[in-house]
Formats: sequence, C-alpha cells, structure tokens
Amino acid sequence: MNIHAIKAKIESCPPTQQRVGRYLLRHGAEIPFLSVRALAARSGVTPSTVMRLMKSLRFDGYGDLQTVFRREYLGPSEAITTAKENEHERSFRVALASVFAPEKREQLDRIARLIFESPCHVAGFRSAYSLSHYLAYLLNMIQHNVFLVPNSESAAYDHLMLARPDHVLVVFSTHPYASQSIKVARLAKESDLRIIAVTDSSESPLCALAHEVVVMDQILMDYIPSRISFFALIEYLVESGCSLQDRKSRRELKQFRHQMEKLSGYWSPESSDPFVDREQEGLSP
Repeated sequence: MNIHAIKAKIESCPPTQQRVGRYLLRHGAEIPFLSVRALAARSGVTPSTVMRLMKSLRFDGYGDLQTVFRREYLGPSEAITTAKENEHERSFRVALASVFAPEKREQLDRIARLIFESPCHVAGFRSAYSLSHYLAYLLNMIQHNVFLVPNSESAAYDHLMLARPDHVLVVFSTHPYASQSIKVARLAKESDLRIIAVTDSSESPLCALAHEVVVMDQILMDYIPSRISFFALIEYLVESGCSLQDRKSRRELKQFRHQMEKLSGYWSPESSDPFVDREQEGLSP
C-alpha cells in the first residue's frame, strides 16, 4: 500500500478516524518517529481510535503504517542516525531532505526560472507572512520586479488589481490555512496570473487553484510548528535562480550592498554613533 491508497481509504472512514488520517497526510514525515500515544495526542483522539484506523486501513498493526511512511519519506535506505539524535533532530533532517529530494529538483529549477524571468508577486498571510517577506526580501536584492503583497486582505486585493497575466504569484499557506490566501489565489486565477502554491499538504485548498504546487513537510514540535523546510526551500529557489543569470545576479548583489553601505543600512565598527558624535562636539574646546 502507498500514500495515495491510504488517502483514498481515509475518506470512507468514520469522522474521528478521518481526523487521525488528516494528520497523517499533513505530517507524513513525522509518522516514522511517533508512537501510537503521541499520534493520538497530536490528532486530538484516543489511542484506541488510532488502532481502529489501522483496522480500517487493513494494516496488521501501527508498525506496518510506519513502514509505508518511512519508505515514502525516508526512502528505501534510511539515513544513518546517531544514538544521541533526538526526535526533533530526526524530524529536522527529514524536513530538509524533502527540499533536496532528487525528484523535486526539476520542478524547483523550473519554478526558480519562472520567478526570475517574470514579474513576481509574493503573498502569505498570518503566520505565513514571514515566509513571503523573506522570499520577497531576497529577490529584491537581485531584481526589481518583485512585489510583496500586503498582509491586509483589502490592500492585497488592491495590489493584485495592478497585476498582469504575464505575472507570477507565489503564495504560501500552511495548516490551518488562512482564508485570505485562498481568496487572493482565486483573484489571481481570475486575472490569469500563473500561481505557484507552497504549502504543507496535497489536501491544501491552494492545490486546486495553482499551476505549480510545492508540498513541504511542516514539522510539529512539542509546542510550535517548525518551518525549517520552507525557509530552506526559499533559499534554494533564490540560489538556483541566481545561478541562471550568474553575472547579472552578482552585479545586482554588489549594487545592493553598495547602496546599503551608502545609506548606513548595516552596522559596522567604523560606523559612528550620531549621539556619541554630538556629545563629543559638545565637549570640544
């Protein structure tokens, strides 16, 4: 059995079992490392519900389910782990591996080329705004046709009214999905923009609206979700895009650094403190 077969069977399960199933599909990279009790707690059900789901999926036991997810997310031969590696460290390793998986390379290179060759709008709402801001910031160091969509829903609509069909929209959204991201994606689709969705599950409502969908593993720690894989993806896309236009990218980065130095945008030991300077002027004879 594979992930797609599991997904199809989950849809016919009772509601409480579907709750566990949705967690499995959204956080597949974690399943090889979670106990039945831990999975139940994170899904908001009892351990007995998890075991009933195993029967509904026709697994002999929970270990058989873990084998499927281990094969899907870790590959046929798991990376060697040290005895001291804890659950979070293993999860981080799996999340980062999902970015650099060979089967994703062609798609990510295609997306990087699209972003660098077209005017690009970047959107993310609520907690996903940090992802959109980081991508837009990096891209703005290299090219001048990148636009960060405002975090306000009404301002985002006004912003996209200026977009054209040859433009690209990169939109980030992770579970629970911000309604603004779905509305903005729908508006972009109506305007014939090419939409790239970066999300955490094939169940995300963005998938039906996007031309390209990149599904990343969002790792749930004990208290907060980690988006280490999303930030790694952003840096990979920018680095790949820069390599496509090597000389131009180096020139633009050099110009960006020069402008920041000119504006004293970054602190350096040589930078003078205006308050100290004024005090020294007052003490001058």
